[in-house]
Amino acid sequence: MSVTQRVRTVGAAENAGAGTGAGATAAPRPVFVDGTELRLREFAPRDVDGVLAIFGDPLTTRQFGMRPFTRRDAAALVEQAVTAARQRPRTLYRLAVSSIRTGELLGSVKLIVEESPEGEIVTTGYRSAEVGCALRSDLTNKGLSLEVGHLLAVLGFERLGLHRIWTGFLPSNVAAQRAADKSGMTREGVLRDYCHADGVWHDLVLYSILETDWQPAPAQPATVVPLARSVAPTPS
Repeated sequence: MSVTQRVRTVGAAENAGAGTGAGATAAPRPVFVDGTELRLREFAPRDVDGVLAIFGDPLTTRQFGMRPFTRRDAAALVEQAVTAARQRPRTLYRLAVSSIRTGELLGSVKLIVEESPEGEIVTTGYRSAEVGCALRSDLTNKGLSLEVGHLLAVLGFERLGLHRIWTGFLPSNVAAQRAADKSGMTREGVLRDYCHADGVWHDLVLYSILETDWQPAPAQPATVVPLARSVAPTPS
């Protein structure tokens, strides 16, 4: 699928995500990021069935090393996403992936801004975020993750002013690693027993991209970042 780099971004990411806090605002501005065929948008209560279609499928959840969702799990994910959207400063962006043409829910993404303690001489995690993506299993190998990855980069680098975005995969997810290699992401190594899901420890193959690596070409299609199913303690 050709991905147009002239991305329309509607709405606003409210802050750069530095630091943490539990303050909520009465009328937060929702996040929208539009691409050629796909849109990242805030989750809503109506999305529970769509989330269950994604994470209730063992073909999807095995990429995370976890069991399939129940309806209660799907409702909890949506509730978490809706609550996180109200927080200020906001550090969790758990967004729906939908079709611009039909509005159908196709997947889920997350962007988690890392905490950066103040007052430290050497600061780690500064302007850095973890991302992940999960699409319905019937949509794999259709190139959609390329556009999703680009939209996450727009959100992270252009909206939130991040310097580094990282993601990770189970060692068994060779296809995702191959796609990340081809996209220009840098393989940083393996984090041993980094993820814990359903009582099992998993290694994580780590990839990253920096703001200086990413080239948002203004008019012509270019290589974008495929952020296929990231493995983390919580699903995307």
